[in-house]
Amino acid sequence: MAANKTVTKKVTTELPYNEDAERVVLGCAMLSKDYCLDILTSLEEDDFFFGKHKFIFRAISALANRNVDVDVLTVAEELDNLKELENIGGAKYLAECTNTFVAASTLTFYIRIVQDNSVLRKMLTTIRGIDTEYRTQEIENINDFILDSENRFKESISKRHISSFVTAQEIAPIIEESLEKLQDADNDSDVIGVSTGYEKLNQITQGFKPGELIIVAARPAVGKTALCLNFAHKIATHSKKAVAIFSLEMSKEQLFNRLVAMDSCVEAKKINSGRLGSATERVKVLNSIKTLANTKIYIDDTPSIKLNDIINKSTKLQAHEPDLSLIIVDYLGLVQVANKNGRSPDSRQEEVRQISLALKALARDLKVPVIAVSQLSRAVEKRDSQRPVMSDLRDSGNIEQDADIVILLYREDYYADKKTGSAANKKGGQLTDSEKFELAKAQKEKELGAQIPGNASYTEVIVAKNRAGQTGVCRLFFHKDYVRFDAPSREWEEAINAIAEDNN
Repeated sequence: MAANKTVTKKVTTELPYNEDAERVVLGCAMLSKDYCLDILTSLEEDDFFFGKHKFIFRAISALANRNVDVDVLTVAEELDNLKELENIGGAKYLAECTNTFVAASTLTFYIRIVQDNSVLRKMLTTIRGIDTEYRTQEIENINDFILDSENRFKESISKRHISSFVTAQEIAPIIEESLEKLQDADNDSDVIGVSTGYEKLNQITQGFKPGELIIVAARPAVGKTALCLNFAHKIATHSKKAVAIFSLEMSKEQLFNRLVAMDSCVEAKKINSGRLGSATERVKVLNSIKTLANTKIYIDDTPSIKLNDIINKSTKLQAHEPDLSLIIVDYLGLVQVANKNGRSPDSRQEEVRQISLALKALARDLKVPVIAVSQLSRAVEKRDSQRPVMSDLRDSGNIEQDADIVILLYREDYYADKKTGSAANKKGGQLTDSEKFELAKAQKEKELGAQIPGNASYTEVIVAKNRAGQTGVCRLFFHKDYVRFDAPSREWEEAINAIAEDNN
């Protein structure tokens, strides 16, 4: 019987590389213009392990950027100008690199070898750096260290996920199959993805689609958080899907009480105080609590939560709830960002840019729509018309740029008292026709709203940007007492339209 043998694997600290692959790639770049373009768009200088190969790639890249033909002679001249020709072994070494010319498919194989070794080196270097940091430095917060390490690791292998071009011929069957599924599915009208719960808003947006970043913005107390909760409530109760809510301003108890109010149509202040007026209200509230308890609404009320926590918690939740259909971050202005050194970005604009980009990436990675609540700047209140536009978004134009959908809220009654006071104080009491109309309209809306329960307020949900479709306005009632949004009745719409007709 043969004795058992112990196989000892050689331990090495050397980073991986493939010198032959690097040399073949560089040689092909100097022999073919088409190959050169493939290489320059697939690799970077840091992907090469050897310093001499980095210099050669740098010279090739510089020539290509100047639209100079790339060959052994021009590369040699460029390296000579850079004072690096002798360091790489002279023109003789460049000629050696061109000794092997491979087919296009084989070149792709060699490029992949260089890429894979580059990613592996970065990954190992990152792991070793994390290990060294853990062993030699004082770790104040283990959770922060873990999250930062995880993100550094992801960044080190991110290039591994870079996709290449896909032909139209390859894409066509995917789209055809998707269309067949949509036609066979029992969807609400033209809704793609998840329904907003409001027919008019669905007609404009086609619902909230996987991978979309949606911004809901308004001035304080207009109803942006309430509208997002209504989206969550309808998705969780009607579609029976999972929803994640990151609440940075309100506690989980406050948020749940709001959900109970909108579900039961009992005043939120009564629920908050526990002073329910009748047995009927108590039954409604208890039934709503039971209903909500059976939904898949997940609430995280960590104040000033870090961006990394939102990303990691959302990813873990989706692993637990594959039908996660919406993520809400309320609100963007309170999310914290920390760089690798643990410090915040130098400016608020840079911080918001990082947050919006990260939330967009999160939506795409998880294939789930992400709603970020944002505030509008005070500039909107200084104009004659307070109806918001996208330029009113606070802190950064990046929000507008990164968002797939931007929803702005406008309530006439929010500004009505200010307008009334301003008009009353106007010298000589002289009002323009426009001011007279706005005052008459506000008064009429107030009268009509008084007939509707829940302290109703007529609200314009303005879809100011829609990357995948049209823009427009969805008009809803905001029952402030119930924290609930509902579509207006046909009678209400006719009464409001009559005001405009009378003005004309």
